[in-house]
Amino acid sequence: MGKFAGKKLLLLGERDGVPAPAMEAVFQNSGAEVVFSVTECFV
Repeated sequence: MGKFAGKKLLLLGERDGVPAPAMEAVFQNSGAEVVFSVTECFV
């Protein structure tokens, strides 16, 4: 159990940076629940 166990996450990815699906993959086995995940283009 890590420090993210039982937490709810909102992931905001960036098109030219780190996309949300990549962040989801990182947190997949952390015990956290991804509630919202989106990749946007911030200009």
